[in-house]
Amino acid sequence: MGLGRWWRDARLSFALLGPLGGLRSIPSTPAQTVRDLWPGDAGNGERLVRGMASHGGETHSIRKGVWTDDNWSPQFRDWFQSFEWLRDLRELGSESARAQARALVADWMAQPIGMTPLEDSSTTGARIAAWLAQYDFFAASADEDYRRALLQRIVLEARTLAAILPTDRHDWTALRGLKGLLATAVAIPEQKAFLARYMRLIDPELEMQILPDGCHASRSPGAQLLVLRELAEMRLLLQSARIPMPTTLASALDRMAPVLRAFRHGDGRLALFNGTRSHEPALIDLIIARAMPRGNILARNMRDGRFVRATSGNTILFVDTGGPPPHGFDALSHGGLMSMELSSGRSQIVVNCGASPRPGWHEALRDAPAHSVLSIPACPPVLWRRDDSVDVRPDVTWQHSVSGIDHMIELASDCYRPVGCGSYRRRMFLSGEGADLRGEDSLDTAGALPEFVLRFHLHPSVRIELEETDILLHAGEEVWKFRSDGYSTIEDSIYFGFRDPTPTQQIVVRPAELQPAVSPVDEESLPEAASVKTDETSRTDGLPAAPDAETDPAAKQQTPLARAIDEAKEADAGVNPENDSGSFAEASVPEATRVDTEETAAEASVDRSDTTDAALPLEPPAPAVLANTIRWAFTRLDA
Repeated sequence: MGLGRWWRDARLSFALLGPLGGLRSIPSTPAQTVRDLWPGDAGNGERLVRGMASHGGETHSIRKGVWTDDNWSPQFRDWFQSFEWLRDLRELGSESARAQARALVADWMAQPIGMTPLEDSSTTGARIAAWLAQYDFFAASADEDYRRALLQRIVLEARTLAAILPTDRHDWTALRGLKGLLATAVAIPEQKAFLARYMRLIDPELEMQILPDGCHASRSPGAQLLVLRELAEMRLLLQSARIPMPTTLASALDRMAPVLRAFRHGDGRLALFNGTRSHEPALIDLIIARAMPRGNILARNMRDGRFVRATSGNTILFVDTGGPPPHGFDALSHGGLMSMELSSGRSQIVVNCGASPRPGWHEALRDAPAHSVLSIPACPPVLWRRDDSVDVRPDVTWQHSVSGIDHMIELASDCYRPVGCGSYRRRMFLSGEGADLRGEDSLDTAGALPEFVLRFHLHPSVRIELEETDILLHAGEEVWKFRSDGYSTIEDSIYFGFRDPTPTQQIVVRPAELQPAVSPVDEESLPEAASVKTDETSRTDGLPAAPDAETDPAAKQQTPLARAIDEAKEADAGVNPENDSGSFAEASVPEATRVDTEETAAEASVDRSDTTDAALPLEPPAPAVLANTIRWAFTRLDA
C-alpha cells in the first residue's frame, strides 16, 4: 500500500468518528435551504411510489435495505444511491410521494456509517446535495428526531468527502463531490471546515478541467453540459449564503456557457461527439440560463477544444478536429476522429450515432463506423485499454480558413499508420450560402491500399429517395442531394440522440474501381454462370452497384455496430438467430452463380476440346485497382 493510500484511509477512519463536540451539537434544521434548479419526471416518481425505479433504460424493483444488486448496472446503482430521483417524487408532489421519499431516506440512514458505500465521492456528494435541495419537500414536516438524524448523517458523509477528496478522477463527477461539501457548508455554517476544504479544492479542479476557450478537457459536448450544470448549482448555493464566489468559478461559467450554446444544432440538441447522450433542448436552455443569466453569447471558436463550427446561411457544420483527450479525461472518448455533423435550420441531416451505457452498445458506438467519417475495418483509429482509457493516441492536424463567407476545413491524421497508410486526409468546403458542402476523403499509402468505407449516418427524420445516380434527402421542408464518385449504398443505422434508441439509415460509400479486372480469356469462352452473376447483381435503383460480399472483404465483414443493430432487431422481433435462413454472404449470392463444379468443368472441356491450349488452366482475373480517394457532395436543391 502506498503512502498516499495509507494517509487517505487514515483520514477516512478519523472522519467516521464524527465531529469534535459530538453529533448532538449539530442543529436539527439547516440554516439555509436551496431549491432544486432542475425539473423532475413525474412518471418516474409514480413508479418509485409503486416500488419500481427506472433509469438509463433499466427498470428494477426497490426493496427495503437493498441499495445494490448484481443485476444492476454500475450506472443504475450510482444513480439510485445518489438520491437524485428525489426530484421525481417532488415533481409528482403527492402525499404518497412525500412518504416514500421520507421512508427511503430513513432506510439509507439506518445503515451503520461504517458499512455504508461511501468510497465514490461523486455519488456521496450528489446524495448530500439532493437531500438538502429536497429538504422542504420530504423532511421539513417530519418530526425533530428525523430531522436531527438527517443532518447528523449529512455531516458524517460530508466528513468522508473531505477526507477522500481530491481523487484521481478529474472529470465532471469530481465536481459533484465538491458540490456536496459546499451544500453542507451552506446548510450547517457552524462546521467551518467544509467551506474551507471546498475553497481549497475548487480552483485547481477547474483549472485542470476547463480549457482556455471554455471547452471541457474531455472534448465532449455532453460533459460540457454536465459540468456547467454542477457549476450553476454551486453559483446558487454561494449566492444564497452570500459567500463570495471564487474567481475561477465565475470565469468558468462565463467561458463554458457560450461553448455549450455553440455545440447545439438548430433544433436545440447537442452534437453527438465523444460520449454525448440524449439531452432535452428545454433542459439545455435551462442550464444555459442558470449559468449565464445575462446575454446570449455564442463562442466564436473552440481552438483549444479542437472543434470547428462552420455556419453559412442556415447551415451548421460541426467537425471534430482533435485526437483523444489526455489521460484522466479519456473515459468518454470515441473513435470518430475527424467526424462531422450537418444540419440546416431546425433539421439535422448528417449525425453521429451517439453513446449509450447499455450492454452491447458501448463498444459498438465508440468505434469509428458509428461516426460520419472514413473507417478501415482492419484497423480501428483509436485503441483502448481494459479500463476504457486510451492506449494509443493518434495525432490530428487541422486548418480552418474563411475566404469571404466560404469555409475550407483541412484535416490529416496518422491514425491508420499500422496498416501502411501515411495519413488519412479530409477536406471540406462549405459555400457561403450554406447550400453546398463538398468533401474529399483520401488515404496516402505507398503499398497496397487497405479496404475502407466512408459513412454518413442520417438523422431519423430524414427521408431517403433514390433518383437516377443521386440520393435525395428530404429534411423538413428542404431537399438535399448527395452524390459521390464511389459506390453508394443505403444501410441500417441507429441514433441515440433521443431518450430511446431510434432506427435510422446511413449512406455507405466504397471506393470506385480505377480499372476493371481483366481476364486473359475472351468473355465468350467463360462458363455461362459467370456472366449471369453480373446481370443478377446489377442495381435497378440508378445507383452504382456495390461490391459483392463474396469478392470484397470490406463488404463481407460486419462492423460491431451492424452486429449490435442486428441483435437488437432479433430481440425486438423475438427471432432466434439459430433458425435464421443463412448468413448474409450466402443470402446475397444469386442462385445463378451456384453452378455445379463438375458440370462447369465438363462444359469447359467440351468447349475447348478442339484447341491446343485445352490443358492449360484458366488464369484468375487480375484484382481490381481501387481509388484511394472518395469525393462527395451534399447540395440543397431549392437554393
